[in-house]
Amino acid sequence: MTGVEVSVWAEVHPTESREKVETAVRNVLGDVELMGADRGDITVLEGSYEGLESLGHLNGMLRRARIRGAARALFTRSAGEGVLSFGLNKQAAYAGYVSFYRSGESALGPIQITVKGDVARAMEYLCGFGP
Repeated sequence: MTGVEVSVWAEVHPTESREKVETAVRNVLGDVELMGADRGDITVLEGSYEGLESLGHLNGMLRRARIRGAARALFTRSAGEGVLSFGLNKQAAYAGYVSFYRSGESALGPIQITVKGDVARAMEYLCGFGP
C-alpha cells in the first residue's frame, strides 16, 4: 500500500471546552473536519484524512520544534505492521506546540493520532528520514 489513512480522536471532558480541544487538534493537524459523539459525560471528537499531505501541518511543527529525531525514536517504538499510533498533549497542542503524550500524564487524555498504511513512508515524511 502506498497511501496512508490518518485518523484522530480526542475526548472532551466536562471540565474542558469543546472549542479549545477542537483548536488543539487543528493546531497540529490543520483544518480537519471533526465530528462529535456524546458518550455519557464525555464527548469524543473524531476525524480522518487520506494521504501524506494530511500530515503536512504536523510535519512543519516537528521541523520547527527541531524534534524530528525524538519523533522518529517514538514512532519506531510505536509502529506495528501497517499501523502507527501516538498521542499528543492537548494543552501543548492548544498553545501551538508538539509534545508527545506519556501514559498517565494527564487525566484529560491525549489527542490520539493513528496512521494506517505505508507507515515507513509516513515516518520518513514526518521525520525527514526513514525508519
